[in-house]
Amino acid sequence: MRLPQTLYNSAMSEEKTTLPPARLGKALGQGFRAAYDSLGYVVAASFGTFLICACLLTLAGLSARHIKGPAGMLLIVPAMLAAWLCEVGILYFARKSVYEGHAMLSDTWEGIGKLLRPAIALFAADLAITAVLLGDAYFFLLAFRASGGAGLAALGVFFAYLSLVWVMMGLYHLPVLVAQLEMESGPRVRVVLYKSLLLAMGNPGFTLGFFVAIIAFAALCALPGLLGMAILFPGAAAFLLTSALRELFIKYGVVEAEPDTVEDKPWRLSI
Repeated sequence: MRLPQTLYNSAMSEEKTTLPPARLGKALGQGFRAAYDSLGYVVAASFGTFLICACLLTLAGLSARHIKGPAGMLLIVPAMLAAWLCEVGILYFARKSVYEGHAMLSDTWEGIGKLLRPAIALFAADLAITAVLLGDAYFFLLAFRASGGAGLAALGVFFAYLSLVWVMMGLYHLPVLVAQLEMESGPRVRVVLYKSLLLAMGNPGFTLGFFVAIIAFAALCALPGLLGMAILFPGAAAFLLTSALRELFIKYGVVEAEPDTVEDKPWRLSI
């Protein structure tokens, strides 16, 4: 069932004071709980993603021996795209699991198939914009180091700040892309970028806290010889992203909050 686009736009543009605020702790708790409930899938999907990327990176390393210069860096793009598409499928599975209460392994491939073209387009846009912002920051900071000048330093810091904001906003790109399947506007790149910007700018504290939590979780997964990255991070991150976006959707009234659990006690007649 597709949500009316007017409802979504009005909810994103004007916060309703009667709705509860987005709670980071609740989003993280529900995300980890949902990942634990689907732990078998999380491990299998994460290891599959890691294996595919490892094979592509190995091929890139072998090919890089014959390609000199910056062009050799482009050889890692296929591995990045493979990881991106795998995460799209895992997010589709996570969304069905969180919203519908059940999902099957085949939903992973179904999600990739439904979102293949917009996911590739979004990957290209993200890669290009990230490269431009980081490249500008590096260029101006390098120029400042070589010749000095407050203007060059200011521009370097400005583009570095924009890069950080862009990366934090990028947390919403894939979960919003998956959610757009149920929206009238569909999973178009322009719509995904616009709504991700609204979410990030409308919830700076939530976005920053969630960004720090994801970075900390990734660091923990990377500590034991990348073991956690291989068997946990991609799958668990998908559930965290899905729960975070759901918490924001509840805040804006796009989806309904789950009712509080009421303890089922036996009744008795009072005299």
